[in-house]
Amino acid sequence: MTSDYLIGPYFLDGPVNVASYSAMLETWLIPQLRDRGLLDDTWLQHDGAPAHFALSVHDILNERFPGHWIGRGSPTSLAPLPWPPHSPDLTTPDNSLWGIIKGRVAVRCYNNNEDLRRAVEDAFRTITPKMLRCMSKRTWRRICFCVQHQGAHTDALDM
Repeated sequence: MTSDYLIGPYFLDGPVNVASYSAMLETWLIPQLRDRGLLDDTWLQHDGAPAHFALSVHDILNERFPGHWIGRGSPTSLAPLPWPPHSPDLTTPDNSLWGIIKGRVAVRCYNNNEDLRRAVEDAFRTITPKMLRCMSKRTWRRICFCVQHQGAHTDALDM
């Protein structure tokens, strides 16, 4: 997601691991960004999930997003920014987007995975650029709170 545009959803066919995450980056996300002219202007923000900081994933990120990714284990030689470990309160999807999507999807029970998948896709289509801008502003506010409070989690601060 950007402050103006939401790409997705993407559904993994199985567990999130290094292979599935790398495949998603190479075969889906990077082509999506390239097709929209966003590849060179995108910064990727990763949380502490193990698949995000595997060396093979770092290789992909360093090749496709040199100096434009933030995450655990970011190498300083290529200038990506280090990210505080265990900081889901500082990612826009975790502190805003997923709650909205879950709230819209959880209003009913689903008979099968395909119905659930369609409901998730429908929920994604309800997200507007105005909503994305508000979510992004909230994330930046939380980042500023975190810096002001020497790295404290922002959930208690962002009331």
